[in-house]
Amino acid sequence: MKNRFLISMLATLFVAGIMASCDLFDKADDISFSTEFKESFNVEDGNGSYAKTITLDATTDPEVAKYKEKIQKIALNKVTYMVSNYVGSPDATFSGDVLFGLNGKLGTVGISGLNLADASGSGAEMELDLSQDEVNAVAAQLKGDKAVDVTMAGEFTNGPVNFTVTVKINAKVTADAL
Repeated sequence: MKNRFLISMLATLFVAGIMASCDLFDKADDISFSTEFKESFNVEDGNGSYAKTITLDATTDPEVAKYKEKIQKIALNKVTYMVSNYVGSPDATFSGDVLFGLNGKLGTVGISGLNLADASGSGAEMELDLSQDEVNAVAAQLKGDKAVDVTMAGEFTNGPVNFTVTVKINAKVTADAL
């Protein structure tokens, strides 16, 4: 009787070990890498109301393109924008929103009173403050479609202005290598 109990316990432990190792084998061929991909808005003669949509395509990164059918997870580290090549009044500003997905269904970040000359002159990337739910929604969109639409909509004061806004996503991608 003790032998049957011992054999049953060993068999149970053996089966549990095999099941756990299957997960280990499944994850053994996973590859993770960091990536950045970006796209730019070119604003020409911006004055008053403005709205334009671009598509951030993750497959512009060759590694993402290589594993696009095998991506298991995309985790966003940060989303930034940078103003460059500014030409216009030194006191021109932008106030509005950066919307992710159709009509901002994935997330919206407000920008208020951004001095375009200062932003361009600094050369600094400014982080868009998305909530964790919005980060997750954008990441899910990127995982599924490998792209996300980004809209910049708002008002310029003291225009006309010309400049470029570059939106960049920094992310970690996990894919099945086999």
